[in-house]
Amino acid sequence: AFEISSILQRKVCSVCFAVSSTWLTMMLVRYFEIFPINKFLIALLLAESVAGVSNLVKEFKAVRQTKLPEPLLKFGIVIYGTLAVFVFAFVQEFLGLILFTPVIVFGFSALTPISKLKEGNKEGSLLLKSKLKNCC
Repeated sequence: AFEISSILQRKVCSVCFAVSSTWLTMMLVRYFEIFPINKFLIALLLAESVAGVSNLVKEFKAVRQTKLPEPLLKFGIVIYGTLAVFVFAFVQEFLGLILFTPVIVFGFSALTPISKLKEGNKEGSLLLKSKLKNCC
């Protein structure tokens, strides 16, 4: 995940990276018909990503600057993400993926840019790095 962090220029949680890269790989394998993969397994991993993104609400500075209260924002992410995963699993996969796109965008935008970590004071940076290592 550290190499990905340098490419994306954002701090990336190792567990979140592992889950998201797993469902992305499974989708590619499924849709390129390399191997049959059950869509419910992919849906389960997508739901895990929703949980990870909802946890970004309290962990990352960019999200804390929103005007919505933290619990409301977290609840909204969980409800919307659950709807998107439900549509993916039980209604229509492509529509579910379209609905899931804002979850991905929000999750990515919530990640703290590496440049901001360098700008902050060392104590705050150490605290954030500690949280990132122990996330999820």
